Amino acid sequence: WGVPTARSLIDCARAAPELELIGSGGVRDGLDAARAIRLGARLVGQAAGLLDAALTSTDAVVDHLQLMASQLRLACFCTGSADLAALAQAPLLEEPSF
Repeated sequence: WGVPTARSLIDCARAAPELELIGSGGVRDGLDAARAIRLGARLVGQAAGLLDAALTSTDAVVDHLQLMASQLRLACFCTGSADLAALAQAPLLEEPSF
């Protein structure tokens, strides 16, 4: 319920490009984090996936964060981005529809 994170990021980035945006809500993995960064987020927050891992073990948290980092690197590779700053400027094929 509510406004989808992607829609919020797009609208806020257009309305106030000087704001530092945080993408949070529905971020399940590193690819969701990459999408949020590309849509205007400077930071990305995640709760459910990390909390699920935390309920399992410290090793599960480390594994989860390492997987997210790998997925972010994959997103950078696939978009030809050298780093997250470049990912934030990567071309969009089309604006997401909601």
